[in-house]
Amino acid sequence: MIKSLDRISYLANSLEEAEKTFSAFFDAKPLKKVISKDRNYESMLYGFENMYFEIIKKNDSSSEEDKLCGFSLLSDDLTRLNISTSYDEYENNEESDNKTQLIKSIDIEQSPDFQLSVNEYEELDMNRSNENNLFALDHLVLTTNKSDALINLYEKELGIRLALDQFVEKWGGRMLFFRTGHATIEVIDNKVEGNDQFWGLAWKTKDIRKKREYLVKNGFTVTDVKDGRKKDTLVATVKFDGIKIPTLLVEHL
Repeated sequence: MIKSLDRISYLANSLEEAEKTFSAFFDAKPLKKVISKDRNYESMLYGFENMYFEIIKKNDSSSEEDKLCGFSLLSDDLTRLNISTSYDEYENNEESDNKTQLIKSIDIEQSPDFQLSVNEYEELDMNRSNENNLFALDHLVLTTNKSDALINLYEKELGIRLALDQFVEKWGGRMLFFRTGHATIEVIDNKVEGNDQFWGLAWKTKDIRKKREYLVKNGFTVTDVKDGRKKDTLVATVKFDGIKIPTLLVEHL
């Protein structure tokens, strides 16, 4: 059903400015740039071991705040999914380097504040090796006030493994970990009113102290490295100037 995460999507008003910021943060250039005439957007894709990070510029929308706008999952057969939540189906042709990639997608109506999609590729390239220090997504974080509904959607209907379900007394909320394709979807339910939110990202590093040193030299604000909540991990928090994405670096020892 679901093989892994596919893309983390970030909406930008300027691809050029976003490319400068994220290329500096990732210490890498975009893997490819694509144009979609079907959906009327341009985008850039950065490649990581377990997913892509996508920066999108929509050509038919007015200016709005740059933000995380959604994420997509990878399926090898959309026809096998049996989803009770409302969704839209469409086909999209992405053009890159004189090649066209057909993507079949469904957009699931989880929240009006971010887009959740499931993609199936006509020809899937799974070569996602990455030699950089920051090489993969560790987890993404969502907030909700309806965790039972998300368990039904993610675990029962999409088939994503629920690896953790616990109540955290310290802050009086429920924490869920869904795992797929060597990445985690972390869901925090503290019963705060409002729509589900796509809140933040955590990235895997091979050498967190070296990555911190690089980022500080390149103008990013990074906290000191400290022990993580999970055993045998080191973490540091990154703050972007002008980009409001709660961001964590993680090294697994």
